[in-house]
Amino acid sequence: MDKILKNISDILKFEKKFHNRKFVLNEEISFISPFENLKEEVLKCSSCPIYKTIKNKVFGTGPIDAKLMIIGEAPGVDEDREGLPFVGRAGEKLTKMLEYIGISRQDVFIANILKCRPPHNADPTPEQISNCFPFLKKQIQIIRPKIILTLGRYAASVVTGGSSLRMADYLNRDLTSIFFSIPVISTYHPAVLLHSKGEKLETIRKQMAKDLKRLKSRMDKIC
Repeated sequence: MDKILKNISDILKFEKKFHNRKFVLNEEISFISPFENLKEEVLKCSSCPIYKTIKNKVFGTGPIDAKLMIIGEAPGVDEDREGLPFVGRAGEKLTKMLEYIGISRQDVFIANILKCRPPHNADPTPEQISNCFPFLKKQIQIIRPKIILTLGRYAASVVTGGSSLRMADYLNRDLTSIFFSIPVISTYHPAVLLHSKGEKLETIRKQMAKDLKRLKSRMDKIC
């Protein structure tokens, strides 16, 4: 994890290519231009060898003026096939999570810290995270959500700059993003609901319900 943080620190110091890039806009060009420019950069990226193994880059989807941004870990098989985030069984769980607190998925921007699916759905590596980090930062900079919901330990760690990969270290806490000081609430990745059973599943469900209620309460105050 220290390697991830060092790489991220280096990127923050030498981010001129991404953070300080000047986009020339005039009255005839819509605000979508920098966003489409960024998307093109993602689609052309070949920094990681895994780009050769995927079917589609998964940039993210949703309104660019979304008040809520949800950030997961990495695309899965279904997402790689469709080129969209959270379209598989975990995506169905996410939709139900949002409905639970009265939020339409259409009003949320959804992305992952990685834009390519790691082979065999492996955990993100420090190199992969570092290569995708500038893209995620630029997405957040353009969207400027009022609040971020992270799903899973890797998303929580990367977005908040935390050194821990223990999910428990990010639950029930008022967190802030490492860039732009945006409020962050973290919860489990919905895929956990598909792989857990018995008492463990019930405990996770209760925690996620608690996290979602906290999210809704914060949104009602700041949005």
